[in-house]
Amino acid sequence: MDEYLAKSKTSGDIYRLLYYGASCSRQEISQTLDISLPTTTRCLNSLCNAGFVKSAGESQSTGGRKATLYEYVPQARYAAGIDITRNHLSIVLVDLGLNILDTRRLRIPFEASDQYFSTLAREYEDMISQNLPDRSCLLGTGISVPVLLGDDHKTINYATVIPLPFNIYSILSSYIHEPFLFFNDSNSAGLAESWRGHYTSSLIYLSLSSSVGGAYINGRTLYTGDHNRGCEFGHMALIPHGKKCYCGSYGCLDAYCTANALTDFTDGNLKEFFDILKTGNNQGIRNVFDSYLDYLAIAVNNLRMCFDCNIILGGNVGAYMADYLDLFRKKAIKLNPFENDGSFIHACHYRTEASAVGAAIYYIDQFVKNFPYEM
Repeated sequence: MDEYLAKSKTSGDIYRLLYYGASCSRQEISQTLDISLPTTTRCLNSLCNAGFVKSAGESQSTGGRKATLYEYVPQARYAAGIDITRNHLSIVLVDLGLNILDTRRLRIPFEASDQYFSTLAREYEDMISQNLPDRSCLLGTGISVPVLLGDDHKTINYATVIPLPFNIYSILSSYIHEPFLFFNDSNSAGLAESWRGHYTSSLIYLSLSSSVGGAYINGRTLYTGDHNRGCEFGHMALIPHGKKCYCGSYGCLDAYCTANALTDFTDGNLKEFFDILKTGNNQGIRNVFDSYLDYLAIAVNNLRMCFDCNIILGGNVGAYMADYLDLFRKKAIKLNPFENDGSFIHACHYRTEASAVGAAIYYIDQFVKNFPYEM
């Protein structure tokens, strides 16, 4: 990288303008950022020579000479994401545009053993070596886990969904040799949805998997609360003195709206549940799903009352909700005293690997925010 690019704040401003927006001409960049055309040209040349920006064709002619457009290069850097759940291990490699280059998904129950961590390391190394001849292009690896974390993203503060050792960062340091940090799974999935959907306003992400979690995102920023326990929606009291939750309390949303509330009727197979539901021939399965949606509607209405923003249904169940969105919106809106339109409820974009992609976003976000100072 040339010395001018490495030291230029202006180059960073241009790069961020192109990353967060559409392609721009030199004139548009100069006007938007209030910098001279010669400086704009010099920075763009440096960015293009370094491989971070490229020409994107020409603008529409308005009668004069067509202007060259510029855009950022998604393949200039990469980040990896790993999602560790109770029964699965997912690994993804994404570029700066969150395009997935490669993905691996293994059905493997979590256990704090050398065999498990060796499998993780082997799959991870195989993915990186097959896709990235130059490992210096890898920014880092985010690891999504269903636990509460400390501010350092290395310390485990609370772990009950899976038996994650409190010294897991130290353990994994022997298996993963690139920079890595841990991130809450629901926060990661919510962040991935926010970026993928290009949301500029706030949204709630409700994760409906083997446990229920959530995230609140405003634009590209997560709200995590004073103690990193923000948006633990699964432990909101839904039914007073109701079913016992794994946390020890009674009546939590988690006890009514996990994927297990459905898969308990199909030997743990969620796809089979929805395959049977789709036929419309099994009244028992239809009743189970109807009851599930009733409980979920209460939760969604409560979240709408609190946050007054878009709500995305995600996680394993959310991946199937697109076909039942109209039905669910009708249930939810009946509880809403202010609205008669449930269009604020959406099914998730990512049907799989949302948490893994979201965990990788941390390194991409840091790269773009700090460009070109920490490369």
